[in-house]
Amino acid sequence: MNRYWPIAREALTIGSPFGPREGGFHAGQDFPAPDGTPIYACAGGTVLYLGAASGYGEWIVIDHPSADGGGVSEYGHMWDAHATGLSVGDRVEAGQLIAYVGNNGGSTGPHLHLSVMPYGYDPDAKIDPMGWLGAAGFPEEEFFWALSDDEQRELLDRTRAVWAQLCGPVGAGWPQLGRNPNGTDRTVVDALAALPPVRHATPPPVKRPG
Repeated sequence: MNRYWPIAREALTIGSPFGPREGGFHAGQDFPAPDGTPIYACAGGTVLYLGAASGYGEWIVIDHPSADGGGVSEYGHMWDAHATGLSVGDRVEAGQLIAYVGNNGGSTGPHLHLSVMPYGYDPDAKIDPMGWLGAAGFPEEEFFWALSDDEQRELLDRTRAVWAQLCGPVGAGWPQLGRNPNGTDRTVVDALAALPPVRHATPPPVKRPG
């Protein structure tokens, strides 16, 4: 069983917590993040609900079988819950990209609202997501460490072989790529680094509903 934070490490900010808030009760954990930040499934499971939801704008609800730790996780406030192509009934894996942060519904700024129900879908039985996440990992960070020792060595050997090819014969570069300012032959890496940055036209602002 694996559990992951719903936001990558570099974008993770802990916002409004589970508990009393402004005379009411906040039944989830907020994660403020820039509009469009990727959202990942906290655990493996099946998409239970997806689309428009009162208060959330749009949401995704994932039912986690016991083999994936059990419970239900609920992700809210995205602009388009269908943005990654998911549909109700789809299987998702722990750490899989499922949506993007938005500012839809009852929201005062771009963020993810995460709610957790430990024993199936029951809006009256939500618990603190921070306790449920526990020692969660971060999506896209654990691939290497999940490999066996032999697989890690093979991956490193192949990476070294590719790097050696990019650097040219015995790391001396390729004459046909020209020369560096110090007179040495350029490697493919040197040549790519010397290319001017590509300038893209600034896209028009995205119109959001509401």
